[in-house]
Amino acid sequence: MTANGARRGRYQTRQRRAVVRTLAQAPGFLSAQALHARMHLAGETISLTTVYRALRVLADAGRIDTIHDQVGEQLFHLGTVGRSRHLVCRDCDQNVPIDADTVENWAATTAADHGFTDIHLVIELTGLCPACTATTP
Repeated sequence: MTANGARRGRYQTRQRRAVVRTLAQAPGFLSAQALHARMHLAGETISLTTVYRALRVLADAGRIDTIHDQVGEQLFHLGTVGRSRHLVCRDCDQNVPIDADTVENWAATTAADHGFTDIHLVIELTGLCPACTATTP
């Protein structure tokens, strides 16, 4: 990314602040469309395209966490400091933050061994939570 692009990514617009504020109030992960709908209900005037753009910038900056639901739709949640990983139930979408330091260290070492830089690690663990397992025949 160019220096100008890098600067633009750190620039906090009114729309990005509104996206962060709405994500902070959400009880869990939201799709971009659900986030957009919540924002409109709260009186925010923002286009869906701007929501997507803000989410991409915030995800690239590590400010928000992303997961995929059962059908593959990307969902967003206000992140914790640093990268956060989650174990997600495929039935009810319950999610639990998990420690993935071992995998992240392995990925960084493997990438460095092969001369790769600027690594983007995608870790998604899905399964059935205890409640959904109990109701599965």
